[in-house]
Amino acid sequence: MTESATTSWRAGRVPAPLPAALPALLVLLALLLVVAAAAPARAHARLVGSDPAAGSAVSRSPESVTLTFDGPVKQQFTSIAVSGADGVSYSDGTPGALNDDVEQKVKALPSGEIVVTWRTVAADGAPLQGRYTFTNTDPAAPAVSPAPSSPTTGTTAGGTPSPRGGGAGATDPAGNGDAPLPALWLVGGAALVAVLALLGVLLVRSVRRP
Repeated sequence: MTESATTSWRAGRVPAPLPAALPALLVLLALLLVVAAAAPARAHARLVGSDPAAGSAVSRSPESVTLTFDGPVKQQFTSIAVSGADGVSYSDGTPGALNDDVEQKVKALPSGEIVVTWRTVAADGAPLQGRYTFTNTDPAAPAVSPAPSSPTTGTTAGGTPSPRGGGAGATDPAGNGDAPLPALWLVGGAALVAVLALLGVLLVRSVRRP
């Protein structure tokens, strides 16, 4: 083949069409990335119930507070502070766990609003925290005076400061404080970049194919 013929052939060459399976492969990859990004969020345990229930009124002072999660949590990293309007923590000892339930024994609670502030770590290592309230209407419960305003801490029955804030969980009706949306956005952005990069590589290869 002469040089002029070769030049003419190269100038008139039509790029090879994209593989027919390319769109299906890209869709499959995108679905896998979306599932992989969403799986960690679903794996985090969440608070699904409590006894006494959030926002409820009890006519008899409870002897314990129980939190129920939809997955296992690490007992050694779990703390539950049960406080009255006086800012005193009435938690008695450390929480005990049974399956997906965590129970915190309490001392005799005062009347009025009771605040439950909890922190724990899910089995997958995700930190969780939350806060909710219920009302003790037991006529035999002692009345207490509201505690002075304090930005971060209260006082336990033994004089030890205890956490009062609930973080993000303070505004969550279920008392959950785990919502790592920024992390999910980052994962989604990385997935999009990966799909676009793969598409670019396949396009370049199809154009260069003789």
